Amino acid sequence: MTKFDLLLVFMAGRMQYLSHHHAGFMAMLHNRQFVIQLQTSDMSSVRYFSIKNRRIRSHAQAHNKPDFSLSFKDADYAVKILSKATPMAFMKGMQEGNIKMEGDFGLLMWFNNAAKYLQPDVPKPVRQAIKWVKSQRQNKRQAA
Repeated sequence: MTKFDLLLVFMAGRMQYLSHHHAGFMAMLHNRQFVIQLQTSDMSSVRYFSIKNRRIRSHAQAHNKPDFSLSFKDADYAVKILSKATPMAFMKGMQEGNIKMEGDFGLLMWFNNAAKYLQPDVPKPVRQAIKWVKSQRQNKRQAA
């Protein structure tokens, strides 16, 4: 299982959680029915997300007719782009030919908006601890 496969599983779980617990995300699902598929160009990693009646289903296989599909040049590149979750990263990837899209391009905008919700909220004490650890590492590098 690649990092991309794990990221897709995480995305599926997070979207399912948000569909029941986050009003903003629930509003994005209201009266929507479509299938989005994310995959590598060689189809070694593929998962589709089916949105219907404010429910999200996910399957680790190719859908026979997705409404929209995103195909990344490889799994590592997909993780890099999806971790950034910025429209500019997607645009650059498309211009370079590393990301290919098929289907309803309006769903790309839906996906970009949904990506804003996918990052879990990190409690403030944890953020502070991470910041402290990073500063300690940087101080050690500068001292060496």
